[in-house]
Amino acid sequence: MKKIVLLFIVALLAIDFGATLTSANIDFAKNEAYYEALCLGTTVKNNVATCKAFQDYLNKKAADSKKDLDRLRADINLIRKDITTYTQQISKYEEDIQSLERQITTLSNSIISMEKSIVEIEANIIQLEANVEARNNTIKERMLALQGFINVNGYIEIIMGSSSMADLVRRLEGIKDITDSDKNIILEIKAELEVIENEKLELNRQKQALLDNRENIRINQETLEGIKEQIAIIVVEYQKQEATLVSKEREAVEDLTEYNKQIKAIGESLKSVAASAGWVRPMDSGFRISAGAWYYPSGGVHIGVDFATPVGRPIRAVGNGYILFSSNSCPTYGYLGNNCGAPGVNRGGNQVYLITNIAGKSYLIIYMHLERGSPIQAGKIVNQGDIIGRNGSSGSSTGPHLHIEVIYIGNNDVSYYATRWNGSLSYGAGFGTSAMNTRCSVNGNRAPCRLNPLDVFKVRYGVSY
Repeated sequence: MKKIVLLFIVALLAIDFGATLTSANIDFAKNEAYYEALCLGTTVKNNVATCKAFQDYLNKKAADSKKDLDRLRADINLIRKDITTYTQQISKYEEDIQSLERQITTLSNSIISMEKSIVEIEANIIQLEANVEARNNTIKERMLALQGFINVNGYIEIIMGSSSMADLVRRLEGIKDITDSDKNIILEIKAELEVIENEKLELNRQKQALLDNRENIRINQETLEGIKEQIAIIVVEYQKQEATLVSKEREAVEDLTEYNKQIKAIGESLKSVAASAGWVRPMDSGFRISAGAWYYPSGGVHIGVDFATPVGRPIRAVGNGYILFSSNSCPTYGYLGNNCGAPGVNRGGNQVYLITNIAGKSYLIIYMHLERGSPIQAGKIVNQGDIIGRNGSSGSSTGPHLHIEVIYIGNNDVSYYATRWNGSLSYGAGFGTSAMNTRCSVNGNRAPCRLNPLDVFKVRYGVSY
């Protein structure tokens, strides 16, 4: 009977709790942070439809990312055939990783908030329903007291027990009199019923969002790890092909006009460059050897050694000498497969070429991937330990590091080799796969030949200094 009376009052007041909530066509991607703050972990009430639509967007986003990963995995044979295209996309994949990591953190935090919010909403609904029941009992008592006046034996008979249309009208008029006299109480019941309905809508939204976002976290974590695995595959494949790609590219400076001007301007000073007694490292400390010669850890050919350290770290001359050539045409940050390097070696980013003499033997030292604006100008005489550039990540690079190569060019002094340079950036020792045949350990130490920088600078792969 209590429910019948309550429903009857609701009917008389024409309450419509079944209205469909709709959301405008919102571009959530343009302002994700706003909708995350609005919808995840808080009670939205007046924005239920919008937040349901945003949840649909999050669900689709997670599913689409997983589909993209599945397509990338299916393209492994294409990766091998067209490695340069895929290396150019690594920066996008890394952005995807950052986005997924942020999304996982946001969803994880929202789950904690939603679990707390759901408990609070459920408690609030219980309290509101108790309030409604109390007011409904008040109305019931008043109507029971007046039953004799309107000559009915039960509330169902108000609607069903009339003997004629006139009798029905009279009885309904009696009910109208009652509702008019108790208008304030009935309006309070109506208002609280609306609140309860909204709370239940929000409760259901949050419970569903909780389930959805737990699944989205699982999908996003799987996608995140999958993208990392695919990046690793691309990097390994590129490293296997890199030496071949480099060996096919130009490695000589064709126009030596500016170089000859520099030699002429420096004159006899070049002959006074003294030999250094021994080697110093290109960095003082705070670096890690992230790749050694003659191979990457993955197996691809690598003819230098990588000193990994943050951008901006000073890079020093390893001995007294002459800056034969430098290149400063690339942004500080490149990416794997980036071809920037000209007029130096392609893919090498910003570069410095130093001729130095150590204990009576001359060497060409090649520094690659420097910070933009930092390479010392060609034509300068430097002393051992002088700063000749700063660490960067220019050209084909996956992170800040100095790539350094050491080529033995003969037993004459710095001036001899500087004045006889023919434009070859390796002094004839080659780059890439061809350089493997000019290793000093392979050709009997006949100049020009390449020394292993690990041995020269007394460092080891994987060790920090």
